[in-house]
Amino acid sequence: MKKIKEKSLLQKLERLEAFEERMMIRLENISIRINEYNWLKIFCEVHPIQGTKLIEDIKIECVIYDKEGAILVVDQNYLYEEDFFGFEILEYSFNEAELVDQVGKIRIYPKKK
Repeated sequence: MKKIKEKSLLQKLERLEAFEERMMIRLENISIRINEYNWLKIFCEVHPIQGTKLIEDIKIECVIYDKEGAILVVDQNYLYEEDFFGFEILEYSFNEAELVDQVGKIRIYPKKK
């Protein structure tokens, strides 16, 4: 049952590829896990489009919306140009048991820090 929910949530995930191109990165290998408490974790890898470095510091936001489009929760990770090399794995944690059943859409996208 948990795997079915995870796949269903993954189908609700939306990337903003135009934002990724603008920031010269790609978000890859996105996965969703639900733990024993029904908490939600989202993982992704960040890769530069060219080379092994970022062009600038960036923030990658993950926003979860309900079925009507209202924002439920937001989390973000920061990546710093000087510390980045090759790729980075990001994790977003949402520790609310009721959240899993309220998700209408998940959006993940980069923006300038």
